[in-house]
Amino acid sequence: MAAEQVVRAEIAAWASNDVDEVMSHFADDATFDIGPDWPKLSGREAIHEMMKAFFAGGTCVDLEVLHLAVDGEVVLMERRDHWIVDGKQKSWPVMGAYEVRHDKITAWREYFYPPKES
Repeated sequence: MAAEQVVRAEIAAWASNDVDEVMSHFADDATFDIGPDWPKLSGREAIHEMMKAFFAGGTCVDLEVLHLAVDGEVVLMERRDHWIVDGKQKSWPVMGAYEVRHDKITAWREYFYPPKES
């Protein structure tokens, strides 16, 4: 599977709100860096625990892909994330960088502005 297909499958999995489905695209030695307010995570177990916390805090409605660029095993994706948190719809812009090897995500780095409180 090409890197773009792996990343698109990962992004589509989020709308299922199924942590195991989301995790199915990560390599055992993957890293996940979601920004300065979160620790950089290494390994499936650490990422899995963080994903459980994400989905416990809200419902993912959609990760809307706006633009995507691919360079070999690297995928850059601009998105708009849509969630329901505390009964309110929240959306925010995100830029993600993904590295893929052997059909699995080995690194994911996020750059985003958190949603404004309303």
